[in-house]
Amino acid sequence: MSNIKERVLQIAERKKISKTDFFKDLGLSYANFKGPQKSTGLNSDAVATILSKHPDINPTWLVIGEGPMYRHEGEIVREEEARYNEPVVVNEIEQTLIDALKLVISSQEKTISSLEKQVTILENTIRILQGK
Repeated sequence: MSNIKERVLQIAERKKISKTDFFKDLGLSYANFKGPQKSTGLNSDAVATILSKHPDINPTWLVIGEGPMYRHEGEIVREEEARYNEPVVVNEIEQTLIDALKLVISSQEKTISSLEKQVTILENTIRILQGK
């Protein structure tokens, strides 16, 4: 299973956009998507930017890697072609961003819950060790 940065790279590849142009348009550094940086996470601002610039991308696929890459499979559109297509309704873009942010929040909540459990276990271990 790919991580979120690998999926971002797949967007550029599938849309046949040079990585330099792709990341420049997003205002992101390509260096953060290769080498050791490729395995790190992506903040919610970057996710929102990607989805606002590429509203045809399925937010569930981008954030957690499930489902099809495109919101409406079969909508593979190059950036140049997108300018001449019917414009996307602002409300649809906003909903896409909201959906993506909900996924990010859900993922963060799961991480927090897991970390809280780890803290409890460590606190109990400390109590046990202090009692010896």
